[in-house]
Amino acid sequence: MNSYRAAVLVVASALLALSASEASACSCKEVSTKESFASSDLVVRGRMKLVTYGVEMPGGGSDGETIRMTRGEFEIQKVLKGTFKGKNLSMYTGSGMGDCGRLGEFIASAYNYSDKKFVVEFGLSKAEHAGETLYFTSICDYIKGPKDGQQ
Repeated sequence: MNSYRAAVLVVASALLALSASEASACSCKEVSTKESFASSDLVVRGRMKLVTYGVEMPGGGSDGETIRMTRGEFEIQKVLKGTFKGKNLSMYTGSGMGDCGRLGEFIASAYNYSDKKFVVEFGLSKAEHAGETLYFTSICDYIKGPKDGQQ
């Protein structure tokens, strides 16, 4: 079991490194943490339960091309801004290739799900599509990691 955890950690670290280098093609306006929090439609605190890579987005692209993203199933402990009914939320982010996604943060959060103290805050933008509200986050949006001293 320890070798499995080590392998997962190595893969997650590699994905973090890759997503960081790919994200260099993406740029965000420099804003303070307070400003990024304020610009979010919804801010939630909790833990990532599951990450699914390569999820086909409803509706696809404007040219009919299939858009694939990463979906995180997030267990909400508290809504810090906005309103959301329920304790579980599907949130989407990019899958890499310089699309500003938070793939690394999603994977690290899910990997540490069993640690009840490993809590993350995500700022989300919402979009309506076919009568459904979808929530998205990127490296340009608000995020607050676990408390100091946690890894």
